[in-house]
Amino acid sequence: MAIPAYYSLIQKGSYGPDEALVQTWLNGVRDQCSYYPALTTDGRFGTRSENAVKEFQLRNNMNMDGKVGANTWNVLYAKYTAKHGLAVPYPGIVMRTGMSGGTIRLIQQKLNTLGEKIGTDGKFGSRTAAAVQRFQRRNGLTADGAVGKATWEKLFPAS
Repeated sequence: MAIPAYYSLIQKGSYGPDEALVQTWLNGVRDQCSYYPALTTDGRFGTRSENAVKEFQLRNNMNMDGKVGANTWNVLYAKYTAKHGLAVPYPGIVMRTGMSGGTIRLIQQKLNTLGEKIGTDGKFGSRTAAAVQRFQRRNGLTADGAVGKATWEKLFPAS
C-alpha cells in the first residue's frame, strides 16, 4: 500500500498536495524512453500531468484514462519506491489550511505519533495548523502552521 494512502480521484483540473506528489512520482519514474517531459511540481493537474499519467498507464498495462485512482496511485508509488527507496518525498508545494488529501492525512497521523491528538480526516483545518505550529516550535522552525520543505523534512527524515 502506498504512503500516503490513496485519498480521492485525481483528474484534470484537480489541485493540491496529492496532485503535487503524483507529479513528483511521475518525474521520479521517467526514463530515457519516456515521451512526457518533466512535469512542473505545482499541484495543478492539467493536460501535461494527464498525458504523463496516460503514458504511465500504457507502459504498465493499465486502463489508460489519465486519471489517478487507487490502482494507478499504488502502482505509481510502487514504481517510484522501487527506484528511489521508501522515503516519503516532499510533495513540492506548501501545505496549509484549506487543503485536503492523503498527504494531509499522513501529516496528521505523523503528528499524532509525536503526541498530538488531532483527527486524521485528511482535511487541513485549524487544529492541524495549531499542531503543526507546536511541532515547528519544538523543532526550531518558523511556526507558521504550514508544512513546507523544512517542516516536511523534520516530520519525515530521509534516514
